[in-house]
Amino acid sequence: MTRIRIAVIGLGAISQSVHLPLLQRNGHRFDVVALVDLSGERVTDMAARYGVAAAGRFSSVEALVSAVESGELAVDAAILATSGSHAGDTQRLVGAGLRVLAEKPLSYSLGELEELEAFAAETGIDLSDRVRVGYMKEYDHASLRARELLAGVKLRAVSIEVMHPVDGAQLEFARLAAPTADVTPEMLAPLIAGTDAVVDRAIGTDLPKDVRALYTNVVLGSIVHDIGLLRMLVGGLGDVRHAEHWGGKMPGSVHLRGELAREQTPWSIDWHYIDGYPDYRETVTFHHETGSVELVFGVPYVTNLPTILRVREARDELGSAVTETRWMQQEAFENELFALEAMVRGERPQGAGVAESIADVRTGQRMIRAIASSKGLVLDPSAEAAQ
Repeated sequence: MTRIRIAVIGLGAISQSVHLPLLQRNGHRFDVVALVDLSGERVTDMAARYGVAAAGRFSSVEALVSAVESGELAVDAAILATSGSHAGDTQRLVGAGLRVLAEKPLSYSLGELEELEAFAAETGIDLSDRVRVGYMKEYDHASLRARELLAGVKLRAVSIEVMHPVDGAQLEFARLAAPTADVTPEMLAPLIAGTDAVVDRAIGTDLPKDVRALYTNVVLGSIVHDIGLLRMLVGGLGDVRHAEHWGGKMPGSVHLRGELAREQTPWSIDWHYIDGYPDYRETVTFHHETGSVELVFGVPYVTNLPTILRVREARDELGSAVTETRWMQQEAFENELFALEAMVRGERPQGAGVAESIADVRTGQRMIRAIASSKGLVLDPSAEAAQ
């Protein structure tokens, strides 16, 4: 079998702890031929670790695309794991003929995603065949089994609780590369300005800095995984009826509730950032008329840490049973890579793409509108989230 030639773009925590090790583990299926990062030191270090030749080392997506389009380098697909919005780079990569797995969020702005769709329409590209978004929970066998169990049941309530410790507590095991010193503020300035412009378009310029951070870092940086998961499992979150934000150190705690698009079932999300909490934990519970289905996710960066699927159901007269299932040998991030491979081979695998991301960003904007309202803040009427 011919190996898929992969470019990894953005060499931060997620690439170092998950993507690159899994690509190496599946070296019979994938060949890492290019690395891209703003830090030349980081590219040199990772290239030495993973055997990437000098011709495959780049400081920008533009430089990678130029090499691909000129025929200097052959690349089949890219993993886009940079920080911030990914729609613009996704468009550049798709335009160069690559299949793309982009980390979430695909964008902070609906406008960027609509521009990506317009580009695809003009160039005759079907984005369903070219782009997947890094919602690894959609590829988790526990999630897929939960979807089967929830099909056709009458839901009574859905609740999500996320306990989020400081990032370092989740990544200590990974022995990440030391910070580099070759990325200057001048190099970062245009990237930061570009991100700010996208966020301005989405939520306006009037919101305080901490509320903007809740949109980018919490709603579309973390809670978006739950937005995507519930879209996959029960058709989406629907309305956002209430929001609260509290706590000491930012980003604190966020409470959200509303009604599902399906059956007008109430849902709630409680997301807590607690520095000293012992470990990341995320619990998603579905109560229905004859029992409950519960998913418990652990630290996302630890590969092959199984998600727990817990099912409570009736057994005989006055009896009940609780079953717990774990898929020890199935890594969700790895299944995500196999979906990228399938796209390269001309298939259309499961998983969220651009259309699903548009739905998820809309939900995220409803959330930030509710959070702003809870603080007595009014969004700029011209902002997407105010519509």
